[in-house]
Amino acid sequence: MFVAGTNKEKFRIFLEVARSLNKHGITPVLFGSLGLYRAIGELERKINDVDFLVPDEFLGEKWAQFLEIVSGLGFVLKDEHEHEFTRNGEIVAFGKASELIKLVKVDFEGLKTTDEDGAKFKELSPEQYMNCYKFMLRDSYRQEKRGNADKEKIALIENYLQNIKRSTK
Repeated sequence: MFVAGTNKEKFRIFLEVARSLNKHGITPVLFGSLGLYRAIGELERKINDVDFLVPDEFLGEKWAQFLEIVSGLGFVLKDEHEHEFTRNGEIVAFGKASELIKLVKVDFEGLKTTDEDGAKFKELSPEQYMNCYKFMLRDSYRQEKRGNADKEKIALIENYLQNIKRSTK
């Protein structure tokens, strides 16, 4: 596995939830800091929560079914508007996959599909994360709430991509 310390636990939680979602025909996208750090190999960075993207209907008309799936894993709804759940101090959050497609122009079907420890999920490339975080810089509410975190992540991605370029020359 790719992560160390507490990040290893967060990835284990991601896989647990993803396996459960898979049983209901849902292939989530690993998103947020956990997905980014997996994509660029930043193993020791602090991660606050585990972010998933799922098909929109599960956060809309199929919300009751989705709530039952996640609650069945022992998670308690923390914030319905943000689709955040907690269990033993760990937070999992769910967003709509269409946001990725609509706002950042990422082809959902073209995302890399991974099967690990019996969990099937999709992952973004470092370049796709770069587009996401650059887009997020436009959100003044997010920037006010998160400070320079998105700029720091963009710098990490740029550094990673430059190192890849150098190593392939």
